[in-house]
Amino acid sequence: MHFVTEHELRTTYQKEAFTQFCLKNQVRLTPGAKQFLLDKKIRIVSEAEWKENTEAAKQSLTSLNGYKEVLSSELLEAALIAMKQQLSVSQKIIDLEKILMLSLGKDSSDSEPILKEIEEFRLEAVHIFSEQGLLLIKLKKVYGIIHLIQVDYPQYSQLLIKASQTIIELKKQLVGETDEKTINESV
Repeated sequence: MHFVTEHELRTTYQKEAFTQFCLKNQVRLTPGAKQFLLDKKIRIVSEAEWKENTEAAKQSLTSLNGYKEVLSSELLEAALIAMKQQLSVSQKIIDLEKILMLSLGKDSSDSEPILKEIEEFRLEAVHIFSEQGLLLIKLKKVYGIIHLIQVDYPQYSQLLIKASQTIIELKKQLVGETDEKTINESV
């Protein structure tokens, strides 16, 4: 059995600060070491809890990264399709992709999810078979991905709601329900 001392903890903490300390099965803390952890507000976790937290963090990070990759590729593909039709729409889609990729994965300032009614993305047959049909379908797919991310990562609700609104405004511009001036105000 090993006893971790305050000196060991201080040395480790000076090399790299930590917020949790894993107390393994055959390890104990000296009174000074325990006091050091309390003073620094470092949480003591069991080995099992440590493994569980590590696995959950890996899974969460992997899942968000996967969503980001899919969302990014769909947005870039939409921008490519839009470039053939309307350069200004293409640029707005690229700007949206940059904002989302920079913001997703960072600590969010959303303290609680915002429950806001977002207009549904609906397409009529006349829109699907129009010249912009392929782009509209791509934007609908992006809209769906954004909502999937919002369900799994509610801490990004504000950002994702704004992204959804931008997608809706782009759709309206493409089908002629709004003019470019309106879309510029929303972005």
